Amino acid sequence: MWRTVKNFFQSLRSYPDLSPDLRMRRRVNRELRDRPALSVDEWYVRFWQPLGVSRQVAEFVYTQIATYTGLDFTRIRPSDHLHDDLHLALVCWFDWEFSLYEDFFERFGVDLSDRFDPDLYITVQELVLFLNQQLLSITLEPD
Repeated sequence: MWRTVKNFFQSLRSYPDLSPDLRMRRRVNRELRDRPALSVDEWYVRFWQPLGVSRQVAEFVYTQIATYTGLDFTRIRPSDHLHDDLHLALVCWFDWEFSLYEDFFERFGVDLSDRFDPDLYITVQELVLFLNQQLLSITLEPD
């Protein structure tokens, strides 16, 4: 019984370290507010179609990364820096990349767990192009 109570209080102490910084999330969303909102179709056609990115990957990023971050992805642009502008490490739960692995695998059948490092990508565009390349690599593999 004492161990259960002790674990409960320890988890309360670690919760702030593992949870999103809601103040930072609100700040980033405030900064994005002046930009025009784009639907997923507009976002794809304007930014990703010219780069040859799969519509499915663009839609995945638009919806899933918005879920992980709590940011208004209708206003996110390819040139936004993941860490300097969007503060990804602060606005997400500590394990958001594991959710990304699982969701990408569930949606596309591609396992990212051995090749995705969120610190390697500076901009949203770099992240989207990486994910698109992962999908292409699986579809181009010989049977």
